[in-house]
Amino acid sequence: MRAELRELSLDMGEAEYAMLQDIEDGENGFSNPAYGMTEDEYRAWLRREHDYASGQNLRNGWLPCTTYFLYIDGEPVGYGRIRHGSNAYLETVVGAGHLGYGVARKHRGKGYGDLLFKSLLSRCREFGYQEIKLFPHKDNAATLHIMQKNGGKITGEFGTNKYILHIPVSEASMEE
Repeated sequence: MRAELRELSLDMGEAEYAMLQDIEDGENGFSNPAYGMTEDEYRAWLRREHDYASGQNLRNGWLPCTTYFLYIDGEPVGYGRIRHGSNAYLETVVGAGHLGYGVARKHRGKGYGDLLFKSLLSRCREFGYQEIKLFPHKDNAATLHIMQKNGGKITGEFGTNKYILHIPVSEASMEE
């Protein structure tokens, strides 16, 4: 198996589009605005996500974020985003942390969520994070397991349906 994490690019095509249609928007707490889009809308979404990485055209209160896709043997299986920081609005109003991810339904149960999460944690280290804060849904047992397996500690609750979780971003926390 060959795994590769690639940053979103404007020339992504049908394979990525099809994978995105297999992650329902809001499913397990992960926002996937590309779900249900036409291919033309998908092209516009790629442009917006590309712009967000450089801090352009952001919604009020939001921060730049970079989108990555996980490929297994050349096939996209999931994707995630890393925010370039955090702020009070995201943490106290939205309940959004430093990263989020989703795996296409047909690729779940194969360990790709853990692989994608570890890859994103590694990128967080490259961003200079010492620790990240996440807001996983309480009923998302698979994600909670992955986050805790990778050093996450529940430190509180956000509303009635999310936990607040902290993960140190260090070499030690990302070892198998």
